[in-house]
Amino acid sequence: MHVSRSRLPLYVLEGSNSFATAYYVNFLMFLLREDYGFSNLNNLVVGAVHGFVYGIASWQAGRIGQRHGLFPSLRIGFGGMSIALVVGWGLPTQWGQLICLGIWTVALCFTWPILEALVSEHEDPKRLPDRVGLYNVVWATMAAVGLSTGGWIFEKLGPSSLYWLPLGIHGIQWVATWPLEHQRARWIASLPEPRGHERHKDHRDQPGYFVRLAWIANPFNYMAINTIMVMAPGIASRLGLSVAEAGLVLSAWFYVRALAFLKLWWWDGWHYRFDWFLCGFLFLFLGFVGTMIAPTVWGLVVAQVGFGWASALLYYSSLYYSMDRTESHAEQGGFHEALIGLGLGSGPAISAGALWWTGVPSSPAWIVGAGVLGAMGWVFAIRQAAHRPRVGSDPSDR
Repeated sequence: MHVSRSRLPLYVLEGSNSFATAYYVNFLMFLLREDYGFSNLNNLVVGAVHGFVYGIASWQAGRIGQRHGLFPSLRIGFGGMSIALVVGWGLPTQWGQLICLGIWTVALCFTWPILEALVSEHEDPKRLPDRVGLYNVVWATMAAVGLSTGGWIFEKLGPSSLYWLPLGIHGIQWVATWPLEHQRARWIASLPEPRGHERHKDHRDQPGYFVRLAWIANPFNYMAINTIMVMAPGIASRLGLSVAEAGLVLSAWFYVRALAFLKLWWWDGWHYRFDWFLCGFLFLFLGFVGTMIAPTVWGLVVAQVGFGWASALLYYSSLYYSMDRTESHAEQGGFHEALIGLGLGSGPAISAGALWWTGVPSSPAWIVGAGVLGAMGWVFAIRQAAHRPRVGSDPSDR
């Protein structure tokens, strides 16, 4: 697919953001465990607070970006993350790290909804699936690179690289927003005014309930994702993996997700297909539980194959179905990210409660897995209700 010159810098911005954030937030959990003595329960609580803050701030950040400008919001995001990393670097204490994470999380929320909007706005509806597909491939690939190489970087360059490396990336991003803003303004000014019939895509032939299904899918998807990432140091310790080895092994599902995004981008046969959507939930459950309780490294890798595929399908569904039906892309992107935050927070929170209550190390796997199965039932009920004949309707009209 051809990527126009006006869009290419945005994907570079997105990819670098994905690498920097994946490195920092994932290996912060290893730092908290190794340098500050955090247990699995402590990390779960930190992950829960991070997720809930992300959910609330994303919703507001998307609305701010829609009303007050996309690039000013990006500058808040990149600048705020840079300030947070300076705080964490300069205050090497437990509370210094938690304050850093809090500021960083709020600032992060001014990047992802805005980047989603920038690759979607002023786009021909026929090309929107390509834009969203490439967006997914870029961030997922760079997140995989960030995690798989992050363990080596953390060990070879030292824990301080957790701050100065993302700080350098975000500083360059912050500076780049000004020329990119001017370039984008010139590009938008050169676009022809769309005719009335081209402004909106006709969705009458597509089931509207898929947007509701996608809104359910992403929180449960990220419940599972963040539980795994927060528990990663514990999983690595149980299987005898070093930080570098853990980064490499636990990045398997990241690469599977990136490849799945590539497949789903090239092939649109999954669009508005309920059977694919439901299978995504099933593989999410199996892959999540398998990853959490795998007794061997090879078992861990195999479980991640199903988990990565399912995660890609459910995430892609949420973003595509949302962007496919709106013109307020920044605000909709904020809502999409807020649902991610809901899952990011609730997964570790529920897991922490189960671990505290039972004391059983595997309890987070089963409590979150049960939530995923419950979500499967929920989306099936919504689909059944949507296909149930209304009283007084003619069946031939359906």
